[in-house]
Amino acid sequence: MLPIYQNSIDLLTNVANQKLYKQLIIQLNKDFSLTGIDLDFSVNNVPSELKEKLQKSVKELILHDFNSYTNLLYRIDVSEKDTQIVNSTNIDAYIENVTFLILKRVWKKVWFKNQFSK
Repeated sequence: MLPIYQNSIDLLTNVANQKLYKQLIIQLNKDFSLTGIDLDFSVNNVPSELKEKLQKSVKELILHDFNSYTNLLYRIDVSEKDTQIVNSTNIDAYIENVTFLILKRVWKKVWFKNQFSK
């Protein structure tokens, strides 16, 4: 059963403990690449660094290339409805929540792939 996480760091720490952190990074890079966004996350980054870099990237996309941001959400399969539920007038809080939604969805892909490829 897919675990439930409270926040991005909780999720990333548990992913690292399950030895699937590298696969999560690979999937994240693949989704960004398929969206046409030139960004590469390193497997050498600790979870907090990955979260920071992802948040910074999401913020840049929202502020400067909203079309690519929406394409990324579509590619990753984060529903627009879920992003609208994030009720915040503070952009940083919004971005933190969207980052968590992105990580949860990418993790779900990695988890299922790992469970059913055995």
